[in-house]
Formats: sequence, C-alpha cells, structure tokens
Amino acid sequence: MYDVKNVTIIEIMGRNAGWLTGAAALAHCEDCEGVDLLYLPELPFDVDLFIEKIKEIQKVKKSVVVAVSEGIKTADGKYVFEHGQHTEYVDSFGHKQLSGTAKYLSLLVSEKIGCKSRAIELSTLQRCAGHLTSRVDITEAYQVGGYAVKTAFEGETGKMVILKRVSEDPYICTTDLYDVHKIANIEKKVPVEWIKPDGSGVSEKLVNYIRPLIQAELTPIMITGQPRHIVVDIDNR
Repeated sequence: MYDVKNVTIIEIMGRNAGWLTGAAALAHCEDCEGVDLLYLPELPFDVDLFIEKIKEIQKVKKSVVVAVSEGIKTADGKYVFEHGQHTEYVDSFGHKQLSGTAKYLSLLVSEKIGCKSRAIELSTLQRCAGHLTSRVDITEAYQVGGYAVKTAFEGETGKMVILKRVSEDPYICTTDLYDVHKIANIEKKVPVEWIKPDGSGVSEKLVNYIRPLIQAELTPIMITGQPRHIVVDIDNR
C-alpha cells in the first residue's frame, strides 16, 4: 500500500458485541492477508500491548491493518474513545453514541510509534451496502418477514421472530418465536473462548460460525451504471 511504515485502523460497529468486527477475520484467505490485528469488546483492551503488537508486526512488514470494535473498553470499563476528545450523545435506551475509537488509536499510534497512521470509520456505509448482501442473508430476511406476518395473522403478539441454527454442515436455520421482552435491549456477545487470550484476534470457531452467513452472491439490478431501489409511495397506497 505504502513504501513507508503505516497503520490503518478500521472502526466497525457493534457496540458491546463483537460479531461484526469478528467477521473481518473472513478477509484472510489465499489471496488476501486480511487484518493483522482484530479487537472485540468482549475482552478488555490493553493500549500498551496494542502498541507493542504493532511494533512487532512492523519488524516484518510495513503496512499494518487493524480492525477494532467501536465499543472496546480498557480494563477500568471506560470506552477507548472516551480517553480522547469527544462529544457525548445518548440514545433512547441510554446508550452512549460510540464514535472516535479508530481516530483516538490512530493518533496514539502516531504519537507512540511515529509512523503514518490513518483512521477509517465506516459509519453509515456499513449499514447501506446492500449491493454486497449475501444470498443467505437475503433469504433469511424473507423467511423472518414471512414468518412474522404468518404468526401475526394467527394472533401471536409480543413476540419476536428468531433464527435457530439446527445444522452447521450443511448450514440450516429455522424460524421460531420468542418473547420480545427477553430480547429487547439485551446483548448476545461473542463467547470469550472464541477470542484469542491476548484479545488481538479470533479463533476458527468464530470464523466457522460466521462464514455460512456470507455465502452466495446476488447481482443488484443496475440501470446506467447505478443500482435501482424499490420506492414505496406511502401517500398513494
């Protein structure tokens, strides 16, 4: 990427659960090195160890790529981004808006190591890249929506449709209902045993769990080089 030592830190959403950040491990394959370091919020983040890890990697390669969850915390329970300058916003559940983790760490790398460093905050882009949605994801979305309509007409209420994995190979999921009060504002976190003890990566168990979800591609409908979208005219239903 650059002929000088450099660090790219990519901030990925997920708050206190590292599923999306962990998925960055899927980029590692025969034609791609993927990320060098990967930090999930389930384990405390050690700033000093982070800097030392980068220094070690830079002994063998110039470009280091790091994926971090927006919600990583230091051992004192403080969000990493709170160690830098930030403006605090709170949502309707009382959750702090998490932003600035990659920027803070990028500045820290420049200060501690003295190399070029860049922060990338995917923000809204990671929510709207529908052209990259897998066939599995789209199919399951239709299954969930269809089951929700069916059970609603059958009189069910106060329930949420869930996906239950019944087989890993072949990958099979079924739909079911669950009390929404036992789900709302509850976090399902990555099992700690699926994360490396030093917190800098994940195990094959997490990779094997996530990989089936990205299988098969769908080509979006394109007109004059741009993707077309469904438009719902609410006023003329």
